[in-house]
Amino acid sequence: MASTIRSEEDTKEFFDSPEELETKVSQLADWIRQSKHFIVFTGAGISTSAGIPDFRSGINTKLETGPGAWELRAKGIGRDIRKHKTTSVTKAIPTPTHMSFVQLMEKGILHAVVSQNCDGLHRRSGLPTSRLYELHGNSNVEKCNKCKREYLRDFRTRTAMAVYGHKTGRKCDDPACRGDLEDTIINFGESLPVVTLEDSFDHSEKADICLAMGSSLTVTPAANIPENVGQRNILVIVNLQRTPLDHRAAMRINGKCDDVMKLLMSKLGLDIPEFRLKRRIVMTAGKKGDKYEVCVEGRDQEDHPFSFLKSVTFSGAGPDIRCDQEPYTVLTRAGAALQVNIAFHSHYGEPPLMLKFDITGDGSVTVDLQYNPFTGMWAVSRSDEVKGEVEDVAENLASVKIQ
Repeated sequence: MASTIRSEEDTKEFFDSPEELETKVSQLADWIRQSKHFIVFTGAGISTSAGIPDFRSGINTKLETGPGAWELRAKGIGRDIRKHKTTSVTKAIPTPTHMSFVQLMEKGILHAVVSQNCDGLHRRSGLPTSRLYELHGNSNVEKCNKCKREYLRDFRTRTAMAVYGHKTGRKCDDPACRGDLEDTIINFGESLPVVTLEDSFDHSEKADICLAMGSSLTVTPAANIPENVGQRNILVIVNLQRTPLDHRAAMRINGKCDDVMKLLMSKLGLDIPEFRLKRRIVMTAGKKGDKYEVCVEGRDQEDHPFSFLKSVTFSGAGPDIRCDQEPYTVLTRAGAALQVNIAFHSHYGEPPLMLKFDITGDGSVTVDLQYNPFTGMWAVSRSDEVKGEVEDVAENLASVKIQ
């Protein structure tokens, strides 16, 4: 299925003229303004400008990432890294299309994003997980096969070599569980997550407009979601190649996703926010005998546990103590001025960060971090989640802006 050689007609790319694009996007903007429940359905095509190749683009594609993975496999050739611009999923930066969805959702215009992508860029962009439906999994998320707890990682979780193998070799943190962790990637022939799929169809039932971007719309049951909207209401397809749902579409836009979204956001009078890598660090101190146990943990902006710390080195509690795996803990005395040196996986070149905490009693403090990958600068701010007698000062071992 994935490796079948497709005809030249199947892989042919179509581009609207600037005048056609202007007219079509104006109509799309009008439909969105009038909508009551606007949803988006995304495929691999929205991530090609981030440097992640898609699956079905032809040998002669105009995309800088080059032919799709399945196209190359079908023809038995490799990717020309000298000619095509690609990057790893962990180093890819969310595109203007991804960031447009963040803005549209924050403004209350967009109600849900249903995605076939497992590259994690939607979640990294800042979309709330309550309105993001990742039908085919997320390469940064693994799940306990017993208690079903999810773990968000700042690395690719999949380690299995077998197509239908999913165990990552890691265990659930819960001492009462210790189940095997499995990646969340859905391969051909595997069932989609039931709740995620049902919620996606619920949104398709409510939707008066669905914008399907960068998807071939050939893989079911995922493709049934935009088709369901097209049978009753407005389906708009943005793609360079023809799709089997073109006959269901109220309009087809032949153009690159970023070009369409930049024009659309302009017509809606909205800016596209620049991407920032957002992190949260929570430090807690609790009495343990005559000392205090200090723990540092990572979380995302929704306060979900998030393994993005590579190592933590504690200074000021005696000899330096370096922790290379969770939990990151140290014992110290009351009144200690603890220096916490944090190293990251640095997919975007994030420099290490130094945080200073005065341990004066039980308590916790939450520090929000934002990293600008375009300037290499951290922005550090303490959130309102401060409890007990812990104070903090933030510095960067390179350079940082204190907010």
